[in-house]
Parts: sequence; structure tokens; C-alpha cells
Amino acid sequence: MLPLPAGGAPHLFLLMAIAALIGGLSAIERKGAFQLMLSRPIVLAPLLGWALGDAQGGLVLGIPLELLFLGGVNLGGSLPDNESLLAGALTAMVVPAGLATRTGVDGPLAALGLALLLPLALFGRRLDRASEERNTQLMEEALSRAARGDPCAAQVNLRGLLLPFGAAAGICALGVLASPLVALARLKCGALALPALEGSWHVVWAVAAACAVRAIRDPRAPALAAICAVTVVAITLAFRGLR
Repeated sequence: MLPLPAGGAPHLFLLMAIAALIGGLSAIERKGAFQLMLSRPIVLAPLLGWALGDAQGGLVLGIPLELLFLGGVNLGGSLPDNESLLAGALTAMVVPAGLATRTGVDGPLAALGLALLLPLALFGRRLDRASEERNTQLMEEALSRAARGDPCAAQVNLRGLLLPFGAAAGICALGVLASPLVALARLKCGALALPALEGSWHVVWAVAAACAVRAIRDPRAPALAAICAVTVVAITLAFRGLR
């Protein structure tokens, strides 16, 4: 039987609705609707984690994701990887899985979830491009209707928010739905798999720290990024040796 969070299947469906709503709103905010920084992983992951029942678990996911995508900027024709879609889907899947396994969002579970969902950042970029093309069509339609004197022409642009909202909401809901399978995989991990996944999560932190330093656009950034990554790995190994 698949492990489920407290409350069983009905509660899981409630979590799906919550994740869909917050994930969809973050996608709209990323397009510039609210400008509250809700779409940034450092904000979205803890907020969604809190709504799903584990704010600390969301923060564990949000910090490295924020550092990984810190240098991505959506300006003009430049479309970065979609960090919001990845953060929302990962939190929606991993937090309920942690509640179901009673382990919380630990290293192995976080690494497993990230390995499964990392391609969503690239898929999200393609989704952004499709959304931009759709918005161009809507703009032309709005201008055409305005030229004919249609007073509702200004509302046409709002339809451009439906695609990002619907896609993000659906993916986050599916993340919650898949969480029991991830929880089962976490529980089935053996003595060899758990340390490997734990180490993988520490590597993610090291890479995230390096990416954050690399994003400062300084000539010394590559060297500083390498030093930062090595430092994180060294500190991690030192702490593990003290246990």
C-alpha cells in the first residue's frame, strides 16, 4: 500500500488543490502580474511548503534552488530556465512525500525529487516561449479590436495569463499526486542508496553555491565559484565526520 500523509486520500486531494492554486499564482506573478517575488524559489518553496504542512521542508528545497538559478534574468528575448515551475513542482511532490514517510524533507528525498523533476526547468522555458507567442497573437487581436472601437479590447491581454496559470497549476497538482510513489521509493532505498542520495544532495548545495558566486559577473567569479564549491564539500565532509 502506498504511504499517504495523515488524513489519507481526501487530504491528498486537498493538498493537490492547494498546490495547484499557489503554483498557478506564482506563474502569473512571474509574468509580472503582482511583483511580490512570489515566483522566486526562496519565497515560493517555503510558502508552498507551509501551505502543504511543512514550511521548513520547503525552505530546505528553496535555498539551493534559489542559488542555482540566481543568474537567470527574463529580459527581452532572453528566456532563462523556469525556476518557478521547478520549485513549485518539487515542493508539491517532496513535502507531502516527507509527511507520508515521517522523515520530513531529508537529503535522500530531496535529491530523489530533484533528479526526477530537474528537466521541468527546461520544459518551463519552452512553455514560456509558447506563452510569449500566444501573447503576441493576443496583442494583435487587441489592437485590431481597439481599431474597430471595441471597448473590451483592453481585457484581451488577460487571457494571456491562462496558459502559464493552467500549466503550472496542473503540474503542481500532479506533483502532489505522485508524492506517494516518491515516498515509497524513499522507503525502499537500501543501505547503499541512502548515503549516495545524501551525498548527491550535498553536491547540489556545492553546485548551487558555485552558481550563486558565478552570477556576480566578476572576472574572478569562476575561481571564487570553484573555491566556494570546494568549501561547501569540505564543510559537509567535516560535519559528517563529527557525527
